[in-house]
Amino acid sequence: MPEGEVRALYRRMGCLLLLVCLALPCAGAAEPVGEQLDRVFEEYSTLGASVAVFQNGRVTYTYAYGRIRPDGPEVTVDTAFQAGSISKMVACIGLLQLMDDKGISLDDELGDVLGYEVRNPYYPEVPVTLRQLMTHTASLRDASDYDDALEGEGLPLETLLVERARAVFSRSEPGHERVYSNFGGGLIGPLIEALSGMALDDYMARNVFEPLGVTAAYQASRLVGKVPLADMYLMPEGRLAKRPGDDASALRDYCFTAGKLTISAQDLCKILIALCDGGICGNARILKESQVAEMTARQDHIGSVFCDSGNGLFLNIITDDEVEGRTLYGHGGKAYGMLCAAYFDPTDRTGVVMLTNGCNNKSDANGVGALGRDILTLCYERVIDPFHQVEDPFEVR
Repeated sequence: MPEGEVRALYRRMGCLLLLVCLALPCAGAAEPVGEQLDRVFEEYSTLGASVAVFQNGRVTYTYAYGRIRPDGPEVTVDTAFQAGSISKMVACIGLLQLMDDKGISLDDELGDVLGYEVRNPYYPEVPVTLRQLMTHTASLRDASDYDDALEGEGLPLETLLVERARAVFSRSEPGHERVYSNFGGGLIGPLIEALSGMALDDYMARNVFEPLGVTAAYQASRLVGKVPLADMYLMPEGRLAKRPGDDASALRDYCFTAGKLTISAQDLCKILIALCDGGICGNARILKESQVAEMTARQDHIGSVFCDSGNGLFLNIITDDEVEGRTLYGHGGKAYGMLCAAYFDPTDRTGVVMLTNGCNNKSDANGVGALGRDILTLCYERVIDPFHQVEDPFEVR
């Protein structure tokens, strides 16, 4: 046998031997991933949760824990949760699509899209731009008027932005300071509807969700009978906080994209895959590669002004060493007792989604919190580690 063929044979035999060794059980083997996840969720008094992991363009691990309500059915990998502020990042995809179709720039004025002038009354000569809106630097704040709207008693958007402008704008000059604004995130919905001429959920279904094979909605009532829905509870007392979709008919159009997206962890993974892979998941493209690059770029210059926003377009960037020393892109979410996280690392095309419907944990500035960091770290150490052998890649606990 020629020397080259002999070397190739030895290499193949060596690889086969390595695979056999990895598959064999050994003394002191690590605790199964599912059991470790169980312990973490129990530590934070979690009612129900779902975790999904993706690698190289496909979901490779899913896990479900707990119940959709204290006396209700168990969570499955198909259970849909309200995702909190992750809603902003997902809705931003639809808005960027439409801006590209209509030739609208990130530095165009917000009012030009809405059809009426929008200015901070404390700085009436300073434009309020779409880029400022998407980086939380538009000087919008979550005033009592927005809180009223979440309870079904909100004023029309134009009334808020024009007649009640002093209530919803801060005294910071637009473009100079990052102040997180749920009200600002809620404006994505009216912008999508103004540009598309369609209802928010109709547009997102046709242009984002359906191409990816995702079942999701900003009005959870649209999902009733299609997928199991998790109610939200305040933990550890176990008090009902909100049922998805209960109040949808009473809410104003600017209440949905801030935090009302309802989706399963494995479906949210598909959206992260598209953001991780330049706008593509499977055979579907939902954004141009250049749009993804803009969305994930650190937006430090807002127009001609330097403003250390530290984040992308409705997208957070974690750069500390708490999650395997990685730089992660995505968003967290919290509302009505639940905590969620959805982050990816484009350098090795990996990502993790965690959704809960109630836990005893507060979030940090990125909406992740200790629970989110524990789950992200565990998944990156045990599931995404290329030398880890998953016993069963689909676990339900």
